[in-house]
Amino acid sequence: MQRLTISVDDDLAEAFERLIRQRSYRNRSEAFRDLVRKELAQIENASGEGECVAVLSYCFNHHARQLSSRMVRHQHSHSSLVVSTMHVHITQDDCAEAVVLRGPTAEVKALADEMIAETGIEHGGINLIPTPQRSRADHEHDHDHGHDHEHGHDHDHGHDHGSGRPAPGSGMTARRAPGRS
Repeated sequence: MQRLTISVDDDLAEAFERLIRQRSYRNRSEAFRDLVRKELAQIENASGEGECVAVLSYCFNHHARQLSSRMVRHQHSHSSLVVSTMHVHITQDDCAEAVVLRGPTAEVKALADEMIAETGIEHGGINLIPTPQRSRADHEHDHDHGHDHEHGHDHDHGHDHGSGRPAPGSGMTARRAPGRS
């Protein structure tokens, strides 16, 4: 790890200290690292190059003519990008969906733009996270979940991996992309 020394004007330093308090950072270094990571991710995402994981979210009135069917068609026709979808009932008429996408950034952005542009979609947005390029077959869970993690999923996450259904009483419905386990 390298140590950096920077100089900023008083107003910027005070604003930075407020940000640290508002976001509950333990120290300036972690706040600075997050700001740099965020900026670097924006640059990489703007280029459209590389791989990413993304969460596309949007709201819609489920009574809108064929909108649910059109959204499902988008997902099925891009099944290589769609990892999972969560559907939540907000009101009697309104729903929200969160779609996890993974793949080449340009393709993920194009699909998100298509889906957000559908007539009847409201509050559409995407959060792109650049990822190192490696195949899905090479994916290993080397990050800490606080428990052992194998793809057999013998432990309880509050949902059923075998049936594709969320836990009873969760208020959520789930759809899996074709070919996903």
